[in-house]
Amino acid sequence: MSQVILDLQLACEDNSGMPEEAQFQKWLDAVIPQFQEESEVTIRLVDEAESHELNLTYRGKDKPTNVLSFPVRSPPGIEMPLLGDLIICRQVVEQEAKEQQKPLEAHWAHMVVPWKPAPAGLRSY
Repeated sequence: MSQVILDLQLACEDNSGMPEEAQFQKWLDAVIPQFQEESEVTIRLVDEAESHELNLTYRGKDKPTNVLSFPVRSPPGIEMPLLGDLIICRQVVEQEAKEQQKPLEAHWAHMVVPWKPAPAGLRSY
């Protein structure tokens, strides 16, 4: 079984109601075992302003988004345990869960569980 090292960064003014680090770890452990034995993932939880800025910079979209994925691509022949970064916008996730009438925790899980580092760079879903 692989070991996933999580770097959880809380960059929101209000962190109440968000999943605990242990929950993010559980979700990552469910999706990452097919990769190398030791993997490192950063999850950064942000407010709308940071999400908006990153979405505009990297995708040309002038609005916040639920999640941005930045997979790390190792040079050929060099193995690195870094899989990548997920940037998740708290307000967008909460609003989508409400609009879709989903349990909030289930929608948070949806931001993490379908993520698999892709060879072709940035993704948003």
